[in-house]
Amino acid sequence: MAESFEREGYRPETLRQLVSVDEARRRWAALAAFYKANGHFLVTNGPYQLKSWSHDSVMLSAFRDLSYPLGVGSYDSYAIPRRGFITAVDSMGDRIRISGDVEVIDKFQRRYRLTRMPISSIPLDALKRTPPECRFVVVNDQRHVVLAGAVPLGESSSFQFDFKNRLPVGRYTMFATITLNGNVMNADIREIPIVVSP
Repeated sequence: MAESFEREGYRPETLRQLVSVDEARRRWAALAAFYKANGHFLVTNGPYQLKSWSHDSVMLSAFRDLSYPLGVGSYDSYAIPRRGFITAVDSMGDRIRISGDVEVIDKFQRRYRLTRMPISSIPLDALKRTPPECRFVVVNDQRHVVLAGAVPLGESSSFQFDFKNRLPVGRYTMFATITLNGNVMNADIREIPIVVSP
């Protein structure tokens, strides 16, 4: 079937708008080549590959493909969610600067420990791998949401907000939290007053 599908460039109806005939032919050819090399059609994208099977057992072989974009520890964020904490808020009316700490994973054998560290003390390359962001919601005096979003880490290892041209003159309340990998479980949320003056 794979060879027949390759010849005709078969695409399921739902994929016809997304995949060209040439792309489909290349995919079917790759699947046929995989079968010839491995003797089965169970294609995985790592890090395990079906090696052999019988009625009683299945053997998987682990492999490391350095071109695979997700390396060791890539899924730690799901098993070990980390949190951020707001430690300082510098309020200058309609301008806010937030500083904080984040949890860092220390691994040893099959155990780990979460250590809370100031963002400013974490090396830049480590911050680039898991960039913290500050998620926020701003409400007016009637408690209606007027602004919401997320801000990346800025200068001085802090999160900077300027509401001067984003909100009308008035008093507001901002709710903010620092997140890592989108984790908002048990979030440390800070309530911050904002005054936008003329």
